[in-house]
Amino acid sequence: MDPSTLDRTRPTADLAGLPPGPLTTAELAAAVPDARARRRYERIWHGVYRREDQPDDLRLRSVALARTWPEGVLRGRSAALLWGDDSVPADALPEIWLPSTRRSRPGRVYRYGSLPPAAVTEIDGLRVTTPLRTCRDLAGDLGFEEAVVSVERLCAMVPELPGQLVGAVEHPAGRGARDFAAVARAADPRSGSALSTRARLELRAAGVGDFGHGHAVRLGHFTVELPLADPGARCVVFSSGNGAAPSGPGRDAERYREQLSHAGWTVIVVRGPAAVAPAVRDHGVGYRAAAVLRARWPSSEVSYPPADDPAADPHGMWSGPRR
Repeated sequence: MDPSTLDRTRPTADLAGLPPGPLTTAELAAAVPDARARRRYERIWHGVYRREDQPDDLRLRSVALARTWPEGVLRGRSAALLWGDDSVPADALPEIWLPSTRRSRPGRVYRYGSLPPAAVTEIDGLRVTTPLRTCRDLAGDLGFEEAVVSVERLCAMVPELPGQLVGAVEHPAGRGARDFAAVARAADPRSGSALSTRARLELRAAGVGDFGHGHAVRLGHFTVELPLADPGARCVVFSSGNGAAPSGPGRDAERYREQLSHAGWTVIVVRGPAAVAPAVRDHGVGYRAAAVLRARWPSSEVSYPPADDPAADPHGMWSGPRR
């Protein structure tokens, strides 16, 4: 058998002895002098390579961009991803601030200008915008909903960010301050998922109810925190994969939803696109909320309280939002 064929059929474990990318052409030649071993690398873009088992994703491309321009600062979606934003689209492009103009390249986003030292920090040796500066950049780059979602996901990962946002909104200044302030004011750090945030924004835009995060209800001996609810209208919204958060272990989310329904609550489970759901009666916030959310996520599940069954808890069974 051809030795080169043997080389290409090595098990993935053999790659552990090869340095991971991103590596420049010079770095790859120095680190892997064997030309046959260098066949185990694939080009990210001109002059930069990754090991063939490494995913060619935004994280790797952001690191590659930072290695290409060490004087630059990763920004936007790249910075958000490094800070832990789990809502960044898989096809987002890596972004970087550069001190002076450079020839643009496909698949990369360059922004030019100087950044104040307070807006720059490091993550794993990479220069990146701070969480607060990242939020400001996202507010200027993205649409309103996408920016709010990303800011809330960053708040979930950076404990001090919500307080920083409050201070920044109280003293807005500079280019894009208006957009940044609007996004920061709309953000709710208590949101538990990107889909829950989108549902809240959709309901708010439609003027339906007074939905918020962090409301807690009492079910028997357990206190349950609801991901998104309007307690006054007894309507709760769950997102796919996002159940109620009970204080006790081993409790089934589906059981809580059933208990809420029997206690007089409208229970909506927002899911991804599917067949158009049947129309519902227009009676109260719960029905209108279901109609709004089903218009965007047609396969959402809705459970209305039994019309002929008295509510198990006529006094509201909720303790208000947790602070």
